[in-house]
Amino acid sequence: MIKFPAYFTGFSSKADGSAGLRFSTQEITPDEFAELKRNLNTFGWLLFQENNYSINDLPEEDADEDIKSPSKRLRAVIYILSQQEGIPKDQFESYYREKMEKLIEWVKGKLDK
Repeated sequence: MIKFPAYFTGFSSKADGSAGLRFSTQEITPDEFAELKRNLNTFGWLLFQENNYSINDLPEEDADEDIKSPSKRLRAVIYILSQQEGIPKDQFESYYREKMEKLIEWVKGKLDK
């Protein structure tokens, strides 16, 4: 478990509906830095509460890593693109198939003949 006093310094929204969070700590020891490095790119709970908290605030269950598959992520990004291009929602399926076909043809063009 990583436990640091920290400042919540900012956040940004991402296209897939998730958020990027930024925190800053005070000076940390080499051991604390190593613990951060060991946990890089792992999935778990992030809890932040200004000052007072109790053990009851901590979740007992494991964090559910509901990561989208690459194909679901691509579909979500293509959907956002369609919205930015003004494609009506009821026309998304044909728009999606058109974009996927172009992508497939592009990849096929990279294959050895």
